[in-house]
Amino acid sequence: MKAKYRFAIPASLIALFLALSIAAPTALAKYDSYHSALGQLRAARAYIEHPDSGQLHDQEKNAVAEIDAAIAEVKSVADDGKSLDNHPSIDSNARWIAKLNKAVEQLNKAHDNVAKEDDSSGARERAVDHIGKARKFVIQAIALEQ
Repeated sequence: MKAKYRFAIPASLIALFLALSIAAPTALAKYDSYHSALGQLRAARAYIEHPDSGQLHDQEKNAVAEIDAAIAEVKSVADDGKSLDNHPSIDSNARWIAKLNKAVEQLNKAHDNVAKEDDSSGARERAVDHIGKARKFVIQAIALEQ
């Protein structure tokens, strides 16, 4: 009887380990597009939050608010645990129009990533809406600068 238990417990632990090692990457990979979008949204926000003039105009403020709302929607489903400051480095020497254009690029990528995620909570649609509004505000800011 003891020999049975000697092999049963290690076998059970190995089976549990294998089951978890197969399930864990699948759970993490489930929201890859959302996690990519979060990084892109943080990058877009970073491009916008430090204008050349030192002051944000209404369009930029509204864009940041919409980006924050989009981040909140995505994080409600797939929180990556990263703060707003966790983004790729931003070229601080770039001109303001170039920064705004980079923000639009990041918003476009975030939009595409969020739109392709399979989510039934409604967060996807709300996040796409916020990203679209943010993009509209940034495009308005670019038009005002030209």
